Amino acid sequence: MTVRLSDFVSGTRRILPALALFVLVTACVLALSGLGVPMRDAHGRNYGLFAIGLAGGFLFTRLLDYLVFDVGYRLRRGAAAPALVRQIFDIVLLAIVVAVLLQVALGANLGTILTTSAIITAIIGLALQETLGNLFSGLALALERTLHVGDLVRAGTQIGLVEQLTWRAIKVRTMDGNAVLIPNSVASRERLEVFRRGGLPMARSMKIGCEYDAPPSVVRAELEAAVHDVAGIAAHPAATADIFEFGDFAVIWELRYWLDDYAKFMEIDAEIRERIWYRFERSGVSFAYPVIRQHQYAAGPLRLSKISAVAPEELQGGIFAPLSADERRELASGARRRRFGPGEVVVREGDTTSSMFLIESGTVGISARSGGGASQKVAILEAGSAFGEISLLTGEPRLATAKAATEATLIEIDKDTLAPLLVANPSLVEKLDAIILERRRRTADRLDSARGSASADEPESLRVKIARFFGLKGLQ
Repeated sequence: MTVRLSDFVSGTRRILPALALFVLVTACVLALSGLGVPMRDAHGRNYGLFAIGLAGGFLFTRLLDYLVFDVGYRLRRGAAAPALVRQIFDIVLLAIVVAVLLQVALGANLGTILTTSAIITAIIGLALQETLGNLFSGLALALERTLHVGDLVRAGTQIGLVEQLTWRAIKVRTMDGNAVLIPNSVASRERLEVFRRGGLPMARSMKIGCEYDAPPSVVRAELEAAVHDVAGIAAHPAATADIFEFGDFAVIWELRYWLDDYAKFMEIDAEIRERIWYRFERSGVSFAYPVIRQHQYAAGPLRLSKISAVAPEELQGGIFAPLSADERRELASGARRRRFGPGEVVVREGDTTSSMFLIESGTVGISARSGGGASQKVAILEAGSAFGEISLLTGEPRLATAKAATEATLIEIDKDTLAPLLVANPSLVEKLDAIILERRRRTADRLDSARGSASADEPESLRVKIARFFGLKGLQ
């Protein structure tokens, strides 16, 4: 680290006036002496020497200030010295020079002066207690390098840029352009948040309330995408959006992002809010606001809400092919629509639940344990695919684990929904037997390929298993 030219110019500007004053005072004293004006009185006090010494002390203080702070401090610390430290250094050094001159040139007894002024000093100290507190607090802040000019600070409700550090207060320019003085004693006593400019990125968070109907995966993707390419956002860490809490009328999301320069948070926040609005408008996500929902029902049993109701037309193909229109309508009335988030397990291998699932939207990953016990991916099922039919019809444990790969909406049909149809029309068992047998063989082939084993022979027909599971005695 070298001394900058600007520091040299600044030091020269500080030293030259002091040098000119010293030359002028010396010339005046010499001129007055040449004219016969006495510089010493009858008690031996040399006023000419005192004047020259005072001007010389001022020059010496300025010169030493330049060497210590503009040269030594910058070479050692690599930064400009705090202005408050320089001011206190100059005052103390000049006070020492004055004290020496009083004793040498004027013959003053410093001990007597200090002793007789002790009471006055105590009175002044008590009167200036708050001022002295600001002085020493400012000195501590300067020595600890807690603040720098240009930093963004928050003290209580005030937030702004530091413009000046003085012996009494911190001058802050708020975001509204107002100048606020924060006393040094208050800054050292109360909580003071410092947002250092030019350092590591600093986090900023924003709360957004969304309707409960909005899928979390969609909201998360839209919020995180809204931060991309915004000027002033740090590349790392990446922005994250998470559910903060479930409010009375809204799902509260917290969007966290990191700023390169925290002082620009107002402009960046405004741009992000604007982008969120447009992205929500395009994706159909609604902002939440206080609202009361009223549901009116006709006399009789309550019907399913729209989010759960399944239309008969959605149950087509596969094991639903043998069903008549009335049977499909009855089956749809008992079916349920289920929504799963990415990574959620729908069914786990070995579970004894008895229901099947039809994928309405999204994708579901199927995995099974291999011979060594490790889980291995078997297939990825897309919308329109079905799984779990064997467990629904026979009650056998799940052969594989199904996990939502993306947000997925599934239609679930359980034993209690299918049982009345089979009881009323036992011939469906014969029709389902052939369909399920073929699907079971395909499923077994995939599982055996993953597990590295061969399929075992079917010990008994599926028709018998279905009849026994549903209690159809005539078919067992």
